[in-house]
Amino acid sequence: MKVLVAEDDPLSRRILTKVLEESHYDVRVVESGAVALQALQATDAPTIALLDWMLPDLDGVEVCRRLRSSVPRVRPYLVIVSAKNQKQEIVAALDAGADDYIAKPIYAEELLARMRVAERTIAYQLELQKQIEKFESLAQRYSLLGELVAQQMQGPAGPEDLDGLAALEARPPPVAPTRPEEVWFEPGEIEALVPRALTDLGLSAHPLVAAPGERAAGVAAFIAWTSFIDTRQHRWIDLVLEIDAQAAAVVYQRALRRAAGSSKEIAGFLDETHTVIGAALKAALHTKGCTLIAPLLSKAHQRDLWDPALRIPAESLAFRFDLDGVRLDLAAVCYPCAPQSRAPAQLQPQEILACPYPSDDAEGPPLFPAGTALNRHSLDKIVRHASARSEPPLLSVYGLSPIALHFHRAVGGRPQ
Repeated sequence: MKVLVAEDDPLSRRILTKVLEESHYDVRVVESGAVALQALQATDAPTIALLDWMLPDLDGVEVCRRLRSSVPRVRPYLVIVSAKNQKQEIVAALDAGADDYIAKPIYAEELLARMRVAERTIAYQLELQKQIEKFESLAQRYSLLGELVAQQMQGPAGPEDLDGLAALEARPPPVAPTRPEEVWFEPGEIEALVPRALTDLGLSAHPLVAAPGERAAGVAAFIAWTSFIDTRQHRWIDLVLEIDAQAAAVVYQRALRRAAGSSKEIAGFLDETHTVIGAALKAALHTKGCTLIAPLLSKAHQRDLWDPALRIPAESLAFRFDLDGVRLDLAAVCYPCAPQSRAPAQLQPQEILACPYPSDDAEGPPLFPAGTALNRHSLDKIVRHASARSEPPLLSVYGLSPIALHFHRAVGGRPQ
C-alpha cells in the first residue's frame, strides 16, 4: 500500500521511512505541505498520508482541511504526526479532517498498529466504492432495459429508424461451412435459439455460416460476456459476443430508436442483449436436465478501452448471425470446473459457493446460498461464523474460468 510521509525534520523522516519500509509499505517522502497536497490529489495518490503539523508552505492541518473540501474517488486516510499533544490541538486536527493523530516521539509498535487501522479503513472504503459503482451500473442497465421494453411495446420500427444501416460497409459473403462438433446442443439449436431471443428485443436475426476460430475484427469492437455453471456435470460455460463499434451503434439505434449518447450506453445495452441470449440458452439446457447457476452479472466493454488480448480457445463453438445487415459473432466455451474443498480461512474473493453455507444449519435459511460469488464482506462473515463453531466446516467452491477471470480482475485493473 502506498504511504505518503510529509515531514521536514530529517530525523523524524528517517525514522518513519525505516519503520514503514521494513513493514513493506511503498513510501513516498515529501518535505512541504504544498507538495504533499499535490501528491494526494494526483490520480495515483497514496491512500495513506502521515503529515507533520509544522510543514513549510502549508501545515499538515491545512492540508487535511483542503483535501476534505474536495471529493476524490477514494478519500486518503490522513494522520497528523506532531509534538503537539494538548487535547485542544488534537481536537483541532481531527476537526480539520485528520483521521488519526500520533504524538511525537514516535514508537514503532504504535505507528504500525495505527497503520493497520488505516489499511482496514481503506479496504472497507474501496469495497463500498466498488458496490456503489456496481449499483450505478445496474441502475443504468435497468434504465436502458425499461426504455427498450417501452420501445418494443410501441410496435415495429419505421423506415426512418433504419437510416443508419446504409452507413455500414458491405459485408463479406458467408464462408464455407466448417464448425466443431457441438457438445451441449443439437445441431442447429443455438442458431434457432439466438434469433428467437433477439426477437424479444425487436431485432430480426438469422444465422450465417461461421468458420472455426474466425471472430469479429477491429480493435474498436465491443465484446460482451455472460456465463453459467453446470453443477451436475461440473462445467463452466462462457458465452462471448463480439460486434464492431459501428454495427453496435446501429443495433442500439434500431432497438431503442435513438442514437447512443456514449460508448458506455452501448455497452450497457449489449449487457442486456447478452443477458437475454444467455437466459435463452440457459433455459434450453435446463430442459435437457442440466442444473445451472449464473453467479456473475454479464459484462460488456469496448475493446479499445482495455486489454484486447482475450483468448478464445480454438475448440470453442463459433456462431455468426446477421441482424439485418449487421454481423454478430458468438462463441460458446466450456471449461471443466470440479468444485474444490476449502477451509473458511482459505477462501478467496470471486470464488463461487457450490453448496449453501452453512449446509447443516437446521435453525433457519443459510447465510449464503449456492452460487454466491464471494467478496470481502461475505468472506469475513463466513470466517466469523465458522470460528464460533467447535469444528469449522469445509466449503465446496468453484473457481472462475480463464475468460471469467479476464472480465473480473482485481480492483485497480480493467475490466472489473
